[in-house]
Amino acid sequence: MKSGDGQITFALCLRSTESIRDEAISLHTARSHRFTRKDYHHYRRIRKVVSFCLLSAVCCLLVLWGCGKKGDPTLKAYEKPQAPSGLRAVHRDSGITLFWDFPKTKEHGIKGFHVLKASADEFHRIAFLEKERRTYTDTDFTINEEYRYRVSAESIKGVTNDSSLMTVKPQPLPPPPGGISCSIRHDRITLTWEGVDSGSLYNIYKRDPEGVYTLQPVNAEPVRETRFEDIFDISRVVYYSIRSTTGSPIRDESPASEELMVNPFEFLPSAPRDLMAVPSGDNIYLIWREPAETWVVSYRVYREIQNQGGYVLVGNTSTPSFIDREKITARRNYRVTAVGPFREGPPAEIRDVCNETAR
Repeated sequence: MKSGDGQITFALCLRSTESIRDEAISLHTARSHRFTRKDYHHYRRIRKVVSFCLLSAVCCLLVLWGCGKKGDPTLKAYEKPQAPSGLRAVHRDSGITLFWDFPKTKEHGIKGFHVLKASADEFHRIAFLEKERRTYTDTDFTINEEYRYRVSAESIKGVTNDSSLMTVKPQPLPPPPGGISCSIRHDRITLTWEGVDSGSLYNIYKRDPEGVYTLQPVNAEPVRETRFEDIFDISRVVYYSIRSTTGSPIRDESPASEELMVNPFEFLPSAPRDLMAVPSGDNIYLIWREPAETWVVSYRVYREIQNQGGYVLVGNTSTPSFIDREKITARRNYRVTAVGPFREGPPAEIRDVCNETAR
């Protein structure tokens, strides 16, 4: 109710109160010369009614003031919501999965999404989804039959807006690739696998240990070769899966390949190669060739002095060399290991080394 309506209501209440009051005054004037006990009780009832009307009018006015003025209705609430965009489809695992884009910031203005489907006849609704959803899987279809899909956003007021049309003609699915393996060089990982046939294409999917595979592959376009290079974080566990595809517009994809886990916590470097000791005065220079693994972090050098027993760590180095500067006349043995992200590899060993002073 508007404030103008409240003023009218208050005026009517006052008008009624004034009428009742005038009646009481008229009654008193007309009967002043013969005012009986009956008239007295009637006059008291009129006073009570007048007091009640005044109290009601005051309460009504307070309520209306508290409500405040409401805005006039507008057509903005009945505008079309933003249409879903980027409608795509993937045919895999006995289903056609549709997925689309819609701004998270616009969700407050819609109820949800209608999924519409047509074959030879008109469109009909096959699902209504919550506004947080962005995918839907249709399992009611036949291979080599053509279908059309739309996704429609519905506003709070029931106004809808359709996405673009998506035409789907599912094909028989190819078999999955096999024999997945990997090699790591610095911050790159190279995946290789056994191909299905010469005409097959491939999509590569990746997930974290706590995650799931998304509908979007790592590769921007289907891969023709049976190898793929990706950025690798040496501190994280990651999983890969590969699907072959026919290259059709809707991505008819095979079942997933066997999953490949790449776990840096299990990386064990091989031993350094061709370890040599070069005495020079009181110093011993140790040099070696790096192992094949490019993800080696550092090297550890251990020394054992003859007749004293046991190897002791004497140094760490990030380069394939080390200088032992301690003046020891006794012969000594050395071991050098490569250290990966989390584990230490087997040692390379050289024995019976002494400096030039001891010779």
